[in-house]
Amino acid sequence: MFETDGPDNYEKVYDGLLPRLAARNLAEAAGDLGLTWGQGAVHAPCLGKDYLVDGRGVRSADGAQVPLTHRIVLAHYLLHGGRGINADRFIPYRELPGGADFARSLEQAVEARLARSFGGRLDALQKAARALGGRPAGDMGSADGAWVFEALPKIPMMLTFYEADDEFPAEARTFYDLTAPNFLDLECLAALGLILVMELEAAGAGQAG
Repeated sequence: MFETDGPDNYEKVYDGLLPRLAARNLAEAAGDLGLTWGQGAVHAPCLGKDYLVDGRGVRSADGAQVPLTHRIVLAHYLLHGGRGINADRFIPYRELPGGADFARSLEQAVEARLARSFGGRLDALQKAARALGGRPAGDMGSADGAWVFEALPKIPMMLTFYEADDEFPAEARTFYDLTAPNFLDLECLAALGLILVMELEAAGAGQAG
């Protein structure tokens, strides 16, 4: 589920989710996920922005246009539901059960794109990460930067970034909590990584490296 897969096809996917949202007990799903339910809609934060989800679909709390990828992932998130707590153990996407199927796409569409966007711009990435609510991940060895994001409630993600040097190009790596598949299917988890890239690029636009 990436931008290059064809917007027309995914418009149809999103349209197909709307009847399911209308039939879903969204107040119950909100309670399971620790979200707020009010005035007939679920209030769902995603990477520092607030969205409203109801039987009519997904919209931004501030009235801004919502990208298709965001709409599909948020709809699936409420439809999937899920209970429990996180393991506080981050692993690469490919190590999630069944993750190998989408790992190559994620590496190219998410990690390689992040490396291209922020190579030589570590300061811009740091500022963008803070803007999205990212918090320092602590000691991550040789990484030049590492942050943990609440991509969605109960679905934390970690990003590590290695700046280019004389021998190696810039490199980004993304990680998911071990429990992430309890709350969202694997394809949408991969797309959630793309949302992270999109939001970091938007927050980092125009910032000097």
